[in-house]
Amino acid sequence: MDEILCINCKKPMKGDDKKWFCDCGMTVWKVTSGKLLSPVHLRQLMEQGRTEMLTFRSKKNKPFKAMLAINGTRTEFVFENAGKDQDADDEANRYMALDRKEVRVRVESGQPGIVDLTIESLDMPRYFQKINFGLGSTREAECMGIIVAADYAKFYIPDFSEKTMRIQVNSEEFSNYILRETKPRDKEMQYFISYAWEKLGGFRAFEAVYTPKRRRKNEGGNVSRKFPSGIFPWLEKNVENQELDESIRVFLPRNPAVYRQFKASFHVAQLLEVDDDEYVIYEVPLELKKALDTWYSMVSSISTNTNSLKREE
Repeated sequence: MDEILCINCKKPMKGDDKKWFCDCGMTVWKVTSGKLLSPVHLRQLMEQGRTEMLTFRSKKNKPFKAMLAINGTRTEFVFENAGKDQDADDEANRYMALDRKEVRVRVESGQPGIVDLTIESLDMPRYFQKINFGLGSTREAECMGIIVAADYAKFYIPDFSEKTMRIQVNSEEFSNYILRETKPRDKEMQYFISYAWEKLGGFRAFEAVYTPKRRRKNEGGNVSRKFPSGIFPWLEKNVENQELDESIRVFLPRNPAVYRQFKASFHVAQLLEVDDDEYVIYEVPLELKKALDTWYSMVSSISTNTNSLKREE
């Protein structure tokens, strides 16, 4: 990429896999509301203060057209037909309503083991996806969602310790667990909640609010067989994985969200009775090697915001 100077301080813009940035604080995410930006778009922003008209995707996965414009050290949407496109206006309101000092999380579980997870912040790509954590209660799935959200935010936001995580949950019982108003009776659930507290402890503060949502129409059907994309962007394939004559031993971090999702993706995986303080070890048939590589590739991919759910409100 040819040198592009920051519109604010006139120093060269730098880049990594997730964003372009400058020492003065200017940040442009390479993926914004489902749109992958190119160096051409970055040049437009830095030289003209805004891009050409682009197509983004709203929270409901509907396309809308807008320009991306510089506002201080961040970007914002600019619309030509404000007030005429409800999806675009809704997206603009959502985007502008975000506080730069917060990460917003919404977890909803209407089926055992499955959670609809939304993670939003001005400093990272938005994540919105249905995730299967296998056999387990809705409360366990919601807890896994919180763990995923905390790790996701920490991966994308260098100064996450200065952020407040604001969590909306669809279960009053689970909100009481997170706020330590009540304690789960199940010992495994107690461990999951404690693990979630540990993850949330890295933020400046966190709060949980019980916000029930109207049941979606015609909800049901089979869960997608596809592996969830970008759920663990920090996860690397363990070099200690062992390929045996007829099986593969998979070493996973002792993160319940990771090993629960792995088990949900590979039903034939067998948990080995190995006493290890660092890893949870599973064994899968050797013929699943390609599927295993695909799982690692999918769950650790950098979010592109393209796997949004289509919702009916």
